[in-house]
Amino acid sequence: MDDKFDGPLLGILQSCGELEPFLEVMLGFLYRKTDFYRPLSADQTMGFPEGVAKEKLLKVFGKFQKLASIAHSPPATHPPTPPATPGLLATSQQSSVSPKQQMVSPKQQMVSPKQQMVSPKQQMVSPAPTPAPNVTAVAIKEEIQGDWSTCNWDHHNGGVTEQYAWSQTAQDVELKLALPNPSIKASDLKIDIKAHSIKVQMKEEADMKTVLEKKLHSSVKPEESMWSLLKGECIQVSLEKGRDGYWWTAMFEGDAEVDIKEIDTTRYVSEFPQEEQACVQKLMYDQQQNRQGLPTSDEQKTEDILRKAWNAEGSPFAGQEFDRSKINLSNSALPETFGT
Repeated sequence: MDDKFDGPLLGILQSCGELEPFLEVMLGFLYRKTDFYRPLSADQTMGFPEGVAKEKLLKVFGKFQKLASIAHSPPATHPPTPPATPGLLATSQQSSVSPKQQMVSPKQQMVSPKQQMVSPKQQMVSPAPTPAPNVTAVAIKEEIQGDWSTCNWDHHNGGVTEQYAWSQTAQDVELKLALPNPSIKASDLKIDIKAHSIKVQMKEEADMKTVLEKKLHSSVKPEESMWSLLKGECIQVSLEKGRDGYWWTAMFEGDAEVDIKEIDTTRYVSEFPQEEQACVQKLMYDQQQNRQGLPTSDEQKTEDILRKAWNAEGSPFAGQEFDRSKINLSNSALPETFGT
């Protein structure tokens, strides 16, 4: 799991003092600065369909709940192997007796060394139990090497293979690469991101082994790209596209391509550059003001200018209370817009 934001987040958590105010800060940020809580409607392309934002939150919560469950599950234990006794070294015919008959007293369990010596054939009847596996390691490994058709890794507008999953937005591509060993550390990895290719090397004993080296479907900006290790899960590589708005049909050259018609080309406000976000938000605000019969942002600016000129020296309205009905704001902000 990525810990690069732990420092700032710990500072926020300490400032909040408790968990609930901390969560309010996080979700409040999404409310104020993104379209996360904005419902998607027929007359606008920003926001989420009903229930999708909540589904995304629950998906992330479930992911870490699952990891926590695996990490804190107790290792499986097996009872010690009982001493070899004639009562326990029964043949297949004798093993059909009831549980009550199989129970022997402590006195019966005390046998001589001669009685404890059994033939190889008898020893094959009750083989010694194998050591208990490490539940955590096995569970994580099964999750990584499981059925990719039901894998919960995000591959929105992308695809999955046996080795990786990828997804994309109009600006970025995200690659998740499966780990051959869940105990791998970030210091064991070397990832080289270039404009048209990516190379992933992994430490194996004293050498670095190349596990992935491929040419990308299109160009990226290496200086704006980064990678992180989600411990016990995958290597996550975030790539910024070289061509904003260009949709990839494959992660790497030569891979099976996705149907371009199936790609969701919807762009959310948060995906636009800051200047474009401001323009979109202004248009949305003006649209809402018009529906309510209220002045738009431009009309509000014009009104502010006219309010200052209302009582200016030489104004025919000097000394009078500002009256918006005498001003026509629908055309321009020029002086001739004053009514008569």
